[in-house]
Amino acid sequence: MASTEPKAVAKPPKGPGLLRRLYNGDTDIDFVGRRKIWYGVSVLVVIASIGLGVAKGFNFGIEFAGGNQFEASVVDGVDLVEVRETVEEYGVEVASSQTAGSGDSARYIVRTEGLPTQQSNEIREAIAIMFYAQENGLEPGDVDPELVNVDEIAVSEVSSSWGSAVSEKALSALGVFLVLVTAYLWWRYDRKYAAGALVALVHDLILTAGVYSLVGFEVTPGTVVGILTILGYSLYDTVVVYDKVHENTREAMAGVRTTFSSAANSAINQTLMRSINTSIIGLLPVAGLLFVGAGVLGVGTLNDLALVLFVGMLAGTYSSLFLAVPAVVDLKYREPGVRAQARKVGERKTAERKSAKKETVAADASEERVTVSVGSGAPRPGARPVRKKKR
Repeated sequence: MASTEPKAVAKPPKGPGLLRRLYNGDTDIDFVGRRKIWYGVSVLVVIASIGLGVAKGFNFGIEFAGGNQFEASVVDGVDLVEVRETVEEYGVEVASSQTAGSGDSARYIVRTEGLPTQQSNEIREAIAIMFYAQENGLEPGDVDPELVNVDEIAVSEVSSSWGSAVSEKALSALGVFLVLVTAYLWWRYDRKYAAGALVALVHDLILTAGVYSLVGFEVTPGTVVGILTILGYSLYDTVVVYDKVHENTREAMAGVRTTFSSAANSAINQTLMRSINTSIIGLLPVAGLLFVGAGVLGVGTLNDLALVLFVGMLAGTYSSLFLAVPAVVDLKYREPGVRAQARKVGERKTAERKSAKKETVAADASEERVTVSVGSGAPRPGARPVRKKKR
């Protein structure tokens, strides 16, 4: 009796995993073909970042806004509200107040408008008296001011002109940086590549500024240093991809087998793992600085630098893959030579498809003739002749 069990069907061999294809540069993600999607996402992010900056503004530190800053270690039994109220009793407007750090390193920070030296000293003494009274179970009015150590209350005074000078120097440094970057990329590749890199850099700057406005971290000189750092990082990642794009497209333009856009897209896929690795290695210590140093340990002074580096590195990786190269492709296709080469590639592929179709039709017709011949009574190829029986 014939077995009724279904026969096992051989499964096709599995291809290499995603990680292996990433490391080998064998992925085929259509970065360039879907560039309108990336453009749309980036435009929305930029508009949202600009809107946040205009509507919410930025929390400029004392270095930029100017004013006085009072800083004291946290004392049990005294909360931040009481410190703020003590300062406001002198008719001073408090710009911001916060608790920075944790544990033994925790401290109160209160920022005010610019104050005369005498008024600043009075506020400093009042805070010290309040702390002394709390530690010794007294009322502030019963404390002898000579028993109080006012040096425990740190006071910083910064003129707004200092912040303006820092801003001007930062903008000058940024301008020089962009000019040098443009000149180098123009010399190394051409002006289309330089324009694509500038688009990516502007995107990174605006996105980072939008996140800063959203989170509300202070804008300090450390923030300025971080911005210049992420611009260098973003440019580095972009140039790594550009080198492969330039190599692939130069070979493609010498023939008629691949278009400029296809060669550029292959270059992105081939350098994808390198960009991912570079980003991970760069982000790990920065993440430790942001989430462990500033978040867990409470080192508030690291917030400004850590946040700008973390956001900027992520934005730089995105822009180098999804903006810089697609922008170069769009700009290059304005050149008559690139468009003409793309037409030749399209004509060649059309001719190959027509040729393959003719061969398929011819093969089908030949197979049909063989089938008809066998079905009409003709002996099959290799079959033994049938002998008629004698009567």
